[in-house]
Amino acid sequence: MNDVRAWIERVRVTLFEGGRRRTIGVLCAGFLVMELFAYAVAGILVGGGNEADREAVVAQLRPLGLQGVLSAPGAQPKKLEEPRGMGSEKAGVAVLALSEVDAVKTSSGTRRAPEGSRLLAFRLGDWVCEVEPCEGWRSVAPRVDVDGSYEDLPAGTDTFVVVLPPGTQDVRLDMDADGFDQSLSLLDDSAGEGNIALLAQKDQTERVPLNRTFRVIERTSVPLQNASGQVSDTFTRDVTVEFQQRRFFLDGLAPSSPRRVFLIVNAYYSYAGQTQKYVPVDEVTFVDKKGRSYPGRDLDPDASVALVGFEIPADVRAGVFRMGGSRTKVSTNGQSYTSTLGDAEIPITLR
Repeated sequence: MNDVRAWIERVRVTLFEGGRRRTIGVLCAGFLVMELFAYAVAGILVGGGNEADREAVVAQLRPLGLQGVLSAPGAQPKKLEEPRGMGSEKAGVAVLALSEVDAVKTSSGTRRAPEGSRLLAFRLGDWVCEVEPCEGWRSVAPRVDVDGSYEDLPAGTDTFVVVLPPGTQDVRLDMDADGFDQSLSLLDDSAGEGNIALLAQKDQTERVPLNRTFRVIERTSVPLQNASGQVSDTFTRDVTVEFQQRRFFLDGLAPSSPRRVFLIVNAYYSYAGQTQKYVPVDEVTFVDKKGRSYPGRDLDPDASVALVGFEIPADVRAGVFRMGGSRTKVSTNGQSYTSTLGDAEIPITLR
């Protein structure tokens, strides 16, 4: 900026040397001053120039005559190292760039913030969802909340500037979708209490293969007939644990809190000579690293199919899938008996 000013001064001296004013000199000097100002304003919009020059140029701009959220496709907020997002069932929205700016280009010219106010620029983009392919971020209709006053986002751009009046305490990007009201602070890194923890990060709902097989012994309190027609009180189960997966939205269900998830463990077994069966949910538990135990539950809405799952905190990262214990059952001929299953467990590491 200073180099440009020095060059203009040299041109001015040349045009006015000898004390003789030349009309063309005045016109050229005026043109150069306007060019300098335009150059400076452009630098302000993209974050260039030193502090003194920026303040001087901004002071000459007219203030905005309105508050709220403005469309600002030419703004250049600072790109975040890690985008911050909110995901839902069919779409999500992320803050990709965020920083204060000195001025914003409007239809009536470049304007600075009203006296005592600040301008906060941000850029939005798509984020993860649970049911792919995800819809665009506009489908969740995000809004900006400035101290409890909500503003819709202008159409036609992904970059915006919000005017922050003096004394502003809280500025949030808000999204109300699929029954969950979520928000991200635009002043710090905090997320709303209602944010779905599982969908705040990428690649958290993918299936993780386990492909483990093992055998467990089942003993019954009364002799029962096996597949070959023999009577016995001891049976061998061949168990397969195929994969694990964390989910939030699942066939119309959701966990009891946005800070929890469903952990699905696809497990089934068979007796010798019989077809495969799904592992009963009352025969399994999930135990995390802190020793907390979570009972199995059937997460499949089809009564004829058992999808073994557990509702666990979203921040649990490891534990064991455990089978075993005793329970009362009824045989095919209506006889009640006690089944005792040998203990077995598989370690599970979550993303």
